[in-house]
Amino acid sequence: MRALIVDSYVSYRTILTSVISDAGLDVEHAETGEKALDLLKNNRFDLVCVSMFLSDMDGVIFSSRIRAEPSTKHIPLIMVTSSDDRRELDKAIAVGVTEIFAKKNLKGIGKYVANVVMQQGEAKTMSGKVLYVEDSKTVAAMTKELLESHGLEVDHFVTAEEAYAAFQVTDYDIVLTDVVLEGQMSGSALVRALRSLESSKARVPILVMSGYKDDTRKIELLRSGANDYVSKPTLDEELLARLNNHLTSKRMLDRIEAQQARLHELAMKDQLTGLYNRHYLMEIAPAKLSEAFRHKFTCSLILVDADKFKLINDTHGHAVGDIVLQELAKVMQDSCRNEDIVARFGGEEFVILLSHCDAKNAVEKAERLRQAIENLRPAGLKITASFGVAEISLAKRCEFGELFKAADAAVYEAKDAGRNKVVREK
Repeated sequence: MRALIVDSYVSYRTILTSVISDAGLDVEHAETGEKALDLLKNNRFDLVCVSMFLSDMDGVIFSSRIRAEPSTKHIPLIMVTSSDDRRELDKAIAVGVTEIFAKKNLKGIGKYVANVVMQQGEAKTMSGKVLYVEDSKTVAAMTKELLESHGLEVDHFVTAEEAYAAFQVTDYDIVLTDVVLEGQMSGSALVRALRSLESSKARVPILVMSGYKDDTRKIELLRSGANDYVSKPTLDEELLARLNNHLTSKRMLDRIEAQQARLHELAMKDQLTGLYNRHYLMEIAPAKLSEAFRHKFTCSLILVDADKFKLINDTHGHAVGDIVLQELAKVMQDSCRNEDIVARFGGEEFVILLSHCDAKNAVEKAERLRQAIENLRPAGLKITASFGVAEISLAKRCEFGELFKAADAAVYEAKDAGRNKVVREK
């Protein structure tokens, strides 16, 4: 990336060269406006830095001539000045100067240039999957080539119907669509359809393009859920900048959501066994029981207590005890359905909440678990567990505390009867 410094004083050109090169740009100089304009005709630059007052012309005039040329119309253009004349500064902004800095504000200049380098670097190395909807083959080919040359993966469709079908089965990072399309469905209808989906897909950013200059249409599209709107014919630099901004925002949102999901998992999962923890159980169990009572289906609870677990810890150490708990948890998790809740209640106690399961079937499941645990041999040890089974009453609303208390009493009965047994509540 290259910058052009335009200043009549060699000493200040040297200072600016140091600042701008430190920010990551190669630097060329011009001591007059005319020489700079000649350089800009025959060379590509990514940034121009000009002083407000030059030896051969006013910096404002120089800037207006840059903005008048299609090849330099969109180059970032910064002006440095020691003047604080508001009228002169306003003139500079009016002719297209991007930013104005005091000559002594070298730190500000450096930060701005570094930001330009970062943004242009990101635009050249974007990543993401684009759903692109455009019925003009010529426009589509040019835009697709532009996006792919900057690192984006593009799926192009001619109709909104095809795009909508693809969107539902493929993960996209952004949607780019025209308003007028072949088929029955317009780009506006596609926006509404995508935003009506009941999933995280409905949050994918949508950038709409159109040749219409109708402000009412633009406002309606934004109200329908489009994130942005760009008029045709689109400038390559503008389209890339808008896409990059939305892709960056989506990546940040995805990262935040992933962190939130991880934090939720940490809050709800037992770190040793990977099962749900007591907090999650106490949060979800009342809702499960209320649902069972409301819809009149049975629900049972199995309380599992590893026999003589303290002795295992005292004899073989806590590391071995952890292995035992992990193996127990795996056996219980593997034996249950997706709709069942398996949780470590605390210590060596585990709870299994079985939806659509009566006490008879719960006892049978508990007996199979008892046998599996007896045959497990974690860390080479013979272990057993005692089981208590309780069923909710559909005749009278049952609180989770009551159900747990009944299963706990059954566990104590199993322990008193010699352990390694399944006991159903009385």
